[in-house]
Amino acid sequence: MGFIIGLLAGAVAALLYAPKTGDVTREELRVRSDELKRRADELQKVANDLSQQAQIKGKELVDEAKRQWDRSGVGQRTTDTIGRTGDTLGRTTETAGRTGDTLRRTGEGGPTAKS
Repeated sequence: MGFIIGLLAGAVAALLYAPKTGDVTREELRVRSDELKRRADELQKVANDLSQQAQIKGKELVDEAKRQWDRSGVGQRTTDTIGRTGDTLGRTTETAGRTGDTLRRTGEGGPTAKS
């Protein structure tokens, strides 16, 4: 008798916990895949928005850095310094050239062949 009660209880449990039919399972999979696709699309939109915001913020930071650089005058001072250095080098070269000409004319251009 216990065997028959156990067999009936097992059959009832098997019916209650049996997998769903193929149609029901396919419908649940379709619904869940649609939900996942919708969430993926939303995440992609959020990622695109964040990317665009980061690009805009990056451009703003670059522009602000350029404005601060221009306001500080460092770039202009560097250009001016380079220009003045070039002028000084030019004058030094001219002076050296004139000194060489003077030495050649006076014959004091260095050791003589007689030495």
